[in-house]
Amino acid sequence: MRFAALVRTSSALWAAPPALGLVLFYFHVSFSRDYEFTRGDIPYALETVSFVLDPLYALAYATASSLAAWESGRMKRAGVWASAPARSRHAIAAHALLPVLVLAWAMLLFPVGLGLLSEGTALTPDCVPLLTMALFVAAAHGVIGFAVGLVVPRLVAAPLLAAGVFYGVASSASSGERMWPRHVSGAFSTVLSFGERTTWTALAPQFLFTGSIALGLALLGVTARNRGVRAALPVLSCVVALTGTLAAYDIAEGWGHTAPLSVGHARMTCAGSAPRVCVPVAGGAEPAEVRAEAEAVVRELAAAGVRVTLPRTISDSVVNGAHPRPSTGDIWWLPLTAGQRDATTRYQVLTRAVRFPCASTSDEVASRSAMLWAAGNTGEAKRYLTAQREELAQYDNGDEVFALIKERVATVRRASTAAQASWYRSELKRACGDAGRAGDT
Repeated sequence: MRFAALVRTSSALWAAPPALGLVLFYFHVSFSRDYEFTRGDIPYALETVSFVLDPLYALAYATASSLAAWESGRMKRAGVWASAPARSRHAIAAHALLPVLVLAWAMLLFPVGLGLLSEGTALTPDCVPLLTMALFVAAAHGVIGFAVGLVVPRLVAAPLLAAGVFYGVASSASSGERMWPRHVSGAFSTVLSFGERTTWTALAPQFLFTGSIALGLALLGVTARNRGVRAALPVLSCVVALTGTLAAYDIAEGWGHTAPLSVGHARMTCAGSAPRVCVPVAGGAEPAEVRAEAEAVVRELAAAGVRVTLPRTISDSVVNGAHPRPSTGDIWWLPLTAGQRDATTRYQVLTRAVRFPCASTSDEVASRSAMLWAAGNTGEAKRYLTAQREELAQYDNGDEVFALIKERVATVRRASTAAQASWYRSELKRACGDAGRAGDT
């Protein structure tokens, strides 16, 4: 049967308008309305793809499963299997499933294409693993639905599979303390940020869980003349399904909310040395300008009596996505692309240049006073005070603390440069409380 004739007789034809209409509605609600408020500073194809797919996994899988069950039930009712056809059962099933899979895949790929077109971003190789997983799981659900339709009446199987698969996949993202269901459901529920990539290892449980069940059910359709082989097929089917399921659970059981991701993937452009400043090419920032501003901040602090040693490298933290790396003495991670766009590069460098002798401060007045003094010497006092006013507004005594730090800095400004620098160093230690005093002994 030609594909056009096959489509005309398939349930996918009449299901296509509501199915595609539903995904376009979801696309409009989630992407057109929300994406502009959540997307990163730099256009990133994988971020767009993962955002578009997020609400569509459950819809596509439920459609594939229910329509496949309907098709197999229709074929059973027509007596296809009883007529002993010349072709294998798997070939007949694949032929019947083709329009269903085309529809399910269109429900995933069509909105993805619209999203990329809307963002003016081309599909990249980084998107392939995630898209491959979604298409594979949709096909696996089609196989499972087809097998269920062979034994359960289609009027029962189709609606039950539609509701069950949709709920099972959609609810996996909110699985409470048990995180592994979200990592095996076929719905990669994390929207990826710039510089992040999915790994095949992170996607392996998604392939294994649904894929092994589909393969196990497909084995039951193997026609064997040997009686021993026929008797072994149900056992082999169960072994395959159980092995894949347990393997998926074993891989994902220890994962947290997010599957392991690979970060730092961006083509970079760099300038200078000691510090070597690097920014993503796609962001359009100028590393030489960033380097010049960083050196200017250090010179201004040195003029105020505070010596700061710049690291070997200053790199844009945007490449780490939502998984920030801690800065060290050798490398500072700062939002350089966003900083140059918002004219806050000097302020971002200042936040790293002010170094407390402890991991976290305990005296908020001393820490804020030291920061305000340093900001005043680098022309960033107004920006710092604006940020502090917003932050301290959340506290009951915020106005009191705000007035106190301004008064303390205004008082020390009357002293000599050397006295101010000495006061600043003591404030850094005072901000650390016992940790600062311990480090001073």
